[in-house]
Amino acid sequence: MAATAVKAQKSVPFKLKFLPNHTYTVTGNTITDSRINSVGNANKKGASKPALQNKGNVSMSYVIKTGPVGAGGNFPFNVTVTNFSSKNVVNGVVQPGPKNNPVVGAISRGKCTPDGQMHTQSISFPNADAKTQKTVLSMVNKLGDEIKFPNRPMKIGESFTQEKPFSVASGQKNIGIKTTVTYTLKAIKGNLAYFDTKEAIAMDVTGQKPDKKVDMKTNGKGKGTMVYDIANNLAIAKADNLDMKMDMHMGAMTMAIDANAVTSYKATISGK
Repeated sequence: MAATAVKAQKSVPFKLKFLPNHTYTVTGNTITDSRINSVGNANKKGASKPALQNKGNVSMSYVIKTGPVGAGGNFPFNVTVTNFSSKNVVNGVVQPGPKNNPVVGAISRGKCTPDGQMHTQSISFPNADAKTQKTVLSMVNKLGDEIKFPNRPMKIGESFTQEKPFSVASGQKNIGIKTTVTYTLKAIKGNLAYFDTKEAIAMDVTGQKPDKKVDMKTNGKGKGTMVYDIANNLAIAKADNLDMKMDMHMGAMTMAIDANAVTSYKATISGK
């Protein structure tokens, strides 16, 4: 315990990276609950429609295996999707899903650089269309690169903030969305570092479709936790709870949407 206390007082470097000759078994789950509180013509009395509630549950599991170090310090890896399930319920009615699961069995291959960063070179699907392949390939390429730790060791109580701006195409205009996440190192116990997270989402866009003006505003806040394995240089557990509110005006139509998303992630690591 004394050794742990001493370690906790020192600065610890953090960097997400994969190691050669290791196996990473990962499970993730996202539960969403959204409610459209009003839809209708803002200038027409009695135009509001009954609220629409949509509940979703998506789970995914995959295994990452890395090989031995080769030329130039690079080493191979492959990612195999072992399970994928999705459920969508609208106003209490379960919606039908695809007959064939397009994701299970997907295998991606590539190489890791000497600093443990993944670069996917190929991906194979048994049942997926081109759009699904592109989506999953993008997810795989982000593995290990989702969190940008500062290029300095951290002490307990210190924080860093990461901004992840991106855009979503909407007609002829891109919608700008900014996600800001703040990570605070709360404790170090043995080989594990514990972080608290705070997230904020903001979007404010005005666009013009051929026959109507579109105004959309979205704000969201959330909090969560993360557990980082110091020896293996990887986050092994994450949990987030995010609340969002969207107001949209499109011509005479208005929509007010409240949404909540609860996300969890766990990883187990084995190897040399």
